[in-house]
Amino acid sequence: MVNQLAFRLREMGVIHLNLDDEPMSDRRIINLEGREVLNFSSCNYVGLEADERLKRAAIDGIERFGTQYYCVRAYTSLNYYEELEAQMKQIFGFPAIVMPTTMLGHLSCLPSLVSSNDAVILDHQVHTSVIMTSKILKANGTHLEMIRHNRMDYLESRIQKLKQDYRKIWYLADGVYSMYGNFAPMGDLYELMNRYEQFHLYIDDSHGMSWTGKHGSGSVLERMPFHPQLILTTSLGKAFGASGGVAVFHDQHTRELVRNTGSPLIFTGPLQPATLAAAVASAKIHLSDEIVGMQEKLKSNVDYFTAKAKSLDLPFISKGDTPIFFLGVGRFEVGGKLVKALLDAGFFSCIACYPSVPYNNTGIRFLLTLNHSKADIDNLLETIAQLLPGILASENFSVEQIMKAFNKESIYYDKN
Repeated sequence: MVNQLAFRLREMGVIHLNLDDEPMSDRRIINLEGREVLNFSSCNYVGLEADERLKRAAIDGIERFGTQYYCVRAYTSLNYYEELEAQMKQIFGFPAIVMPTTMLGHLSCLPSLVSSNDAVILDHQVHTSVIMTSKILKANGTHLEMIRHNRMDYLESRIQKLKQDYRKIWYLADGVYSMYGNFAPMGDLYELMNRYEQFHLYIDDSHGMSWTGKHGSGSVLERMPFHPQLILTTSLGKAFGASGGVAVFHDQHTRELVRNTGSPLIFTGPLQPATLAAAVASAKIHLSDEIVGMQEKLKSNVDYFTAKAKSLDLPFISKGDTPIFFLGVGRFEVGGKLVKALLDAGFFSCIACYPSVPYNNTGIRFLLTLNHSKADIDNLLETIAQLLPGILASENFSVEQIMKAFNKESIYYDKN
């Protein structure tokens, strides 16, 4: 089914597209098939991907160490790693390990920390990279189950049940969920960790990094202190502007356990010199006051987008003060037609459909950056307001049916 949907979207001309060979100064504009379009698909939230300091650092890294230094970190590492991990400790306030990718970070941490005597509970919307890693845990004998999204009442009832039979109960979640752009309920999770010593939280804050929190440390630590029962992972790609992942631990002992036993850290190659150098340059910006100005500029755009969408009565689902906006359309056919119509009108966005979301919860995801202007936002949302009614009518569908598909009584903007 997934393959068939992909073929349909490719035939419509909305996925598997190739960019033209043109420079991209800030990722706001991209060139597709000989024309410029406004880009609302980039995770470049605070504009660091094309920052001159990161580019110069990457070039210097190549000049000094070549395109690659391919030796497993168990033996030797470029000095960038030591500098970057020290910077990560400053940003987060706790010991950290830099990973080749966030996915490989999960593969390093979870099998090292979770045993067959533990139970794992997955949030229904946790990122696919976490779900894939959890299958390895299950193969190793770990109890695995999934609960409805952000339902802390369900979670607590499962903790009470499972703590009788298992050493630890792990909840695997995202700090900011990549589809709907809503937060995990960090206050409730912090209380659960205080209430149950067997309960541990493993959270991926890749979409919360850089654009929020002190030093850009993300949405999790902005909303709660670092808990001894917390493992925090995040991305050095996306808003951070470089590449790789990072895992943060409450104590040095746990860090060393993962450093010494995480399979990707023993058997997988390292980050390239260019991306390591760029990450060091980005971390310097995060540790300066400059990141605050970037965050404030993005927040202004987020607030403007929210107010404009509300004024137009557009069916954005679960808006939570993040730069990720999910326009609910319900049906796959509506989503495909709207993405194509927007592309023809000069706006590139991403359809979110099965298997990323349930089949009848198709939507379009818009990612906002500080490089977007208020005029960009106006043009996008006014175009959606013009196009959506006709496309819904062509599919004999309505906004009321969209709300029903998402179990909402009406259009609203969730602040939780």
